Amino acid sequence: MSEDPEILKRELYNINIEQAEDPTLEFLFREKRSELDKMLTLLMERGKPEFMPGSMQYYGPLEASVTKLAADLLEAIPPNFDSSESRMVSPKEFAVMAQKEIDYYQSQYEPLNAEVCVQDDIAGLLVSNGNLYIGTDARISTSRAEALIQHEVGTHILTYYNGRSQPLKMLYCGMPRYEELQEGLAVLSEYLVGGLSSSRLRLLAARVITVQAIMRGADFVETFHILHEEHGFDAKDAFTITMRVYRGGGLTKDAIYLKGLIRVLKWLKDGNELEPLLIGKIREDYVPLINELLYRGMLRPAPLRPRYLKFPGVRAKLEQLKKGASVLDLLQEQNLSP
Repeated sequence: MSEDPEILKRELYNINIEQAEDPTLEFLFREKRSELDKMLTLLMERGKPEFMPGSMQYYGPLEASVTKLAADLLEAIPPNFDSSESRMVSPKEFAVMAQKEIDYYQSQYEPLNAEVCVQDDIAGLLVSNGNLYIGTDARISTSRAEALIQHEVGTHILTYYNGRSQPLKMLYCGMPRYEELQEGLAVLSEYLVGGLSSSRLRLLAARVITVQAIMRGADFVETFHILHEEHGFDAKDAFTITMRVYRGGGLTKDAIYLKGLIRVLKWLKDGNELEPLLIGKIREDYVPLINELLYRGMLRPAPLRPRYLKFPGVRAKLEQLKKGASVLDLLQEQNLSP
């Protein structure tokens, strides 16, 4: 059943948030309402010139420092640097691996009932409402399988059910502008388990360059040639990356993966622990509010901790990151650069 975004907006603002007696909750509700308003505006402006500015407002600006990092990554990692991939894991094999990971978490938290579905109407991997969907055409190498398990299950599903365990629904449906940090945490998990390959970093950098291109007015063909001819992506990958960003009129979401990783590294560099960010789908500047609600008994400690924290060497990596590390440092540490 389709919904009219204008009617949904009216219903959204008919909610009497002012009735919330707790000022902290009222603040969060107002923030979320503002975000939902922007999301509904995006739906109304699909295919129109206003779509891309609305996307930038929703997903945030693209800072010059991020585009410079993306360019540096593409320069540091030549095309096909780690192209000698191991054998491929079939979608069904990957589903078995993912289910095993989910079973591990369910043994710790019985209400967790995530499902793994292999479907032909899904492109790649997708987590929605705490379930993992795998496309029948998904191509996953054995060298990347564990990293993707920790990205999708150990981060996205884990934070969903940690949030689901709380009385505040926003913690699992997503606090305002949570997605950037969430994807940064997921990419960090790939690094912690040794699966953040050079080709993966090139892809994240290319997505930023593509968003930069559409923001400055480049058309689809020009952006395709930037990726294919200037940066050495094969035609299929260059087309797919460009298509993802140009859909709807300019969806700038694909820049948040690299932006989010930068934010997580800064969080750790500032001496903070990783676990507070995993209580649900939050943003790091909401942690003081979360701590206040925990202290007041309105929230409870998260029931799940990522399995990857038990992997050999992961704690040492986290302690090293607290000393300060850039994305380029991660590249050099894992011997991914030439």
